[in-house]
Amino acid sequence: MGILTPAFVDPKSGYRYYTFCQKAVVDAIQFCVDLDIPLKQFKAYTNETSSWIRYKELVERGTELVEEKIRSMQERLALLKDMQAEIERSEKNYQSDTPALYRLPERACWISPFEGLLGCNEANELMKRLIMDIFRHGLKLGNANGSLLLKKKNRWTQYLFVDLDITTARTAEQDEILYIPAGRYLCRKVGHSGIHQVWDWCRPYLSEEQIGSVIETELFVGDYSFLEPVLEQRCFLKEQDGILPAGR
Repeated sequence: MGILTPAFVDPKSGYRYYTFCQKAVVDAIQFCVDLDIPLKQFKAYTNETSSWIRYKELVERGTELVEEKIRSMQERLALLKDMQAEIERSEKNYQSDTPALYRLPERACWISPFEGLLGCNEANELMKRLIMDIFRHGLKLGNANGSLLLKKKNRWTQYLFVDLDITTARTAEQDEILYIPAGRYLCRKVGHSGIHQVWDWCRPYLSEEQIGSVIETELFVGDYSFLEPVLEQRCFLKEQDGILPAGR
């Protein structure tokens, strides 16, 4: 790359020789390698003969890169902790046939009207189109997808949804994006897809007026089966006191 020119090359053997002073250049090159500063940018920090190096600028750039890595790793760590917590929650619900109350975080969804069951060909094809629409708008996917019930004009309407990365979703203004706030959900695993079966199992615990929306999605259990995923239905509760006699 021409950033470490030999002081002498033996014309017979082709051996390359360097001066002791060039060790400083080698150290600077290693500094760039350790910090992932591209070596093609190395010449921006030195002169033509590499007799001096702009260490102040090099250190400043290295500091920027390390700080960026720290932010990135902190974001990844937070994501992993969230995933770990969701696995633990899902495992509890998977082992129980009784509905349980959980507080779940805010979510952003890309939605499209859909009447049908998860896993059918129509649902799979529509899911693919939703994902392509999300990528076309420069947004990032979240971690879930499924069915959604929303009440509009006193009627429950079903949608298919794909979760979005909520940070990038806030930069967009598409009508297809729906935000569901953080809150309490009454959750129960179900043996098969069919979001309207929620009215059968939730009646002993909730009235329809207490429900803000309903989600049907896969349980994120520790031993996850791609061929036979476990489904969970979640009733988002409007903020009211005394909805359930007990909860988690």
